[in-house]
Amino acid sequence: MTGAAAIVFWLAPVSAAQIGRGSRAGRLLFKNAKAAKNGNTPIDKFMQMSPEERRKALNRLPPEQRKRLQERLQKFNNLPPERQEELKNLYNRLNQLPAERQQAVRRSLNQFARQPADRKQAIRRELRSMSSLSSEEREARMASQEFQGDFSDKEQKIVRGMSELLPPK
Repeated sequence: MTGAAAIVFWLAPVSAAQIGRGSRAGRLLFKNAKAAKNGNTPIDKFMQMSPEERRKALNRLPPEQRKRLQERLQKFNNLPPERQEELKNLYNRLNQLPAERQQAVRRSLNQFARQPADRKQAIRRELRSMSSLSSEEREARMASQEFQGDFSDKEQKIVRGMSELLPPK
């Protein structure tokens, strides 16, 4: 889930409401959010650009941001097509959440990234296990004594936040 977390966080736009729908940036973000809800993510749009258009788009970014974005694009491009599709689906699920839930999920993703490797692995295992459960079963699992005994309060909050990106069953 680490790769997914990084890509989702990278792909997730700031909401147009945070910037103001009337501003140029707000209109662009609102348009990207609507496109993503229709299954067309910003990465799809970027990949459909000609190499020259991509270069121009990247050159408009500050050098440090451009470098990070190029590295992330390279990692994404090196993934198998099935994994790329999974990440796009995660992005779409995140984008369909209300703005305040998106922010909560992003916070969970950030907190997850700061966990020690062994705890990340435990959280990943839990999320993988929960992915086959219905929403009701997930809630029951997170309310169980076993779950509460296996994870600290902070980790439980991370799992709750990240579980919103799991596909519905």
